[in-house]
Amino acid sequence: MYIERIRKFFDDFCEDEKHRLLNFVPVGMGIGICLYFCLDEEPNLCWGAVLFFSSLTASIFVKTHRWAAYVPLAIALGFFASQLRTKMVDTFMFSADGNRAVSLIATVESCEKSEKGLFFLVNNAKILSKLKLDGTLNKLYLTWRGKKALQSGKDYVPGSRVLFRTILSPMDSRAFPGAYDFKKQSYFKGISARGFIMKQPKILEDRHPKASVALFLEQLRHKINKKIESYLSRDIAAVSKALITGNKTGISKEIRAFFANSGTAHILAISGLHMSIIGFFVFWIFRVFLCCFTRISMFYNTKKIAAVISWVVVLFYLNISGNSVPSVRAFIMHSLVIIAIMLNRVALTMRSIAIAATAIMLSTPEVILFPSFQMSFGAVIAIVAFYEHSWNFSGLCKILAGTVVTTIVATIPTSIFSIHTFNQLTLNSIPANVLSIPLMSFFIMPTAIVALFFMIFGYEYPFVFLMGQGVNLLIKISEYASRLPGSFFVMPTPSAEIMALWIFSVLLLTLIHHKIRFCGLVGFCAGVVLYFFQPLPDIFISRDARVVGIRTNDAVCFNHLGYCRSATNAWAKSIGFGKREKFNSEACSKHIVPLAKNSYVAQIKGLTVAIADQEEEEEKPESSLTLHLNNEENDFAELIYLPSRERISIKSQKRPWS
Repeated sequence: MYIERIRKFFDDFCEDEKHRLLNFVPVGMGIGICLYFCLDEEPNLCWGAVLFFSSLTASIFVKTHRWAAYVPLAIALGFFASQLRTKMVDTFMFSADGNRAVSLIATVESCEKSEKGLFFLVNNAKILSKLKLDGTLNKLYLTWRGKKALQSGKDYVPGSRVLFRTILSPMDSRAFPGAYDFKKQSYFKGISARGFIMKQPKILEDRHPKASVALFLEQLRHKINKKIESYLSRDIAAVSKALITGNKTGISKEIRAFFANSGTAHILAISGLHMSIIGFFVFWIFRVFLCCFTRISMFYNTKKIAAVISWVVVLFYLNISGNSVPSVRAFIMHSLVIIAIMLNRVALTMRSIAIAATAIMLSTPEVILFPSFQMSFGAVIAIVAFYEHSWNFSGLCKILAGTVVTTIVATIPTSIFSIHTFNQLTLNSIPANVLSIPLMSFFIMPTAIVALFFMIFGYEYPFVFLMGQGVNLLIKISEYASRLPGSFFVMPTPSAEIMALWIFSVLLLTLIHHKIRFCGLVGFCAGVVLYFFQPLPDIFISRDARVVGIRTNDAVCFNHLGYCRSATNAWAKSIGFGKREKFNSEACSKHIVPLAKNSYVAQIKGLTVAIADQEEEEEKPESSLTLHLNNEENDFAELIYLPSRERISIKSQKRPWS
């Protein structure tokens, strides 16, 4: 009897969801991609090929419930695509012991200015110094900081050959287990190493002899940025460049904090909001313009002509904005809408999201691990799922109600990834977005696209000035909202199991129309409860063993605050503290007692932890950090010796980027 009920429920579910099978393809691919990146060692490519072709064969020959065979096929496809992508990228990662001062000649790919100095991304590097390498350097990320960099009047145009004197060092790996892996991101971006420029770079050739479309676009972005900088003040120009060319390097920490704490940081990242505004604005302008001519409007379809022009403009904007993952997703969806208009069809929004996700995962599967992909697709899936259920706002308050509801719906999934990656939660996003999004939609972005058009003729100043006034108002809105109560909460990092439960629950709630989808709401609430009861780490030890941190009930305490600032700040936020304290501070005195110089005793969950920094002892040539653990009954004792100049890894990963 129960078997019959289960079979009937299963058949009803298949019947209801058979038209939405495409929506689950990127979900299966995402599982396969995550499985690949969770491995400790690089798997053999043959295993991925065997799994994929075996699943493909099974899906062809299965006759009943064929969709069930598509699940392992999608997972195997994601796994195999990740393997192929890793093999194709094959970035050589610089891993020399210590920093190396070298002279090199390289081609400037981009040069961006910030409040601290200049940031170069270069390629085709030719090292002039004696340095033995096991491979060929790809791209290099070089920084030149200080007053000389800020006051330098030289224009390092993309494509120019430049002589650098720099200190090369490997890309930073994860500071602690669970931290964001910048080294993995650098591997897939083709960046081999980073360097600190020691003196002013010397331009050898103004233009690279081998021109290309990519170089032309980089030079165009560079010219647009220079014009914006010449017309607007520093902060307004920095935000304006982020909205037009995607260059966010020049935005100061204070302005970034305003946008992050007000819940409007998504405005700074070019995404579907910017693409849709520009696409709709151009479509509307050209359709109205073409309708003014009787011969055109009577004999030609002005809607289709305007749609094609809109697609061309959005494609141009995509290329000058840096081709970020959210903008690529928005462009694919915009292209599907244009195709639907040309074929007199209606674009299926959730299906278009699935097509965009599948295309991006096939070409660059690693982006599923990065917050830009996660937050972009999380927000758009939630919005489309909400409006698929025939929610409609009419009347004078349509725009206001739509903005408020859309913000609430998009905030829930994006908050999950914001907590996981940035350890940050804001509750002021609704009032800030109610004011910011209309300003963006009806003034800033339309003015920006008009300014780009008139840059061709050299008459862009009035429109850039008007755009700057709108950007100035946008900054003031974010600043005001960020100062309201509830604008910033530091949240601990959720565990991998809780993140999986949250993501699965949200997908179940949004992608499925069957009544079983409400189980996703139960799973999401269960994840929230588990989140506040998850265990958190108590002790932090830096890679070089110079810094140790201890979590207490009141604060997170470190023996040094000057060393490893980025790592210690990230670990403090990952356990829910926004401020670091030193061992001898008042906040740490309840739990940490000094014994002697650079020696402390701490009480953690019934354990006595003795920390001894033996850096000044003459009998040991290397500085060290000693931890002595005892329980209250003194049943056992463990002595841990950690040399500061040698990295000790409990669990090493043998991957191409590690």
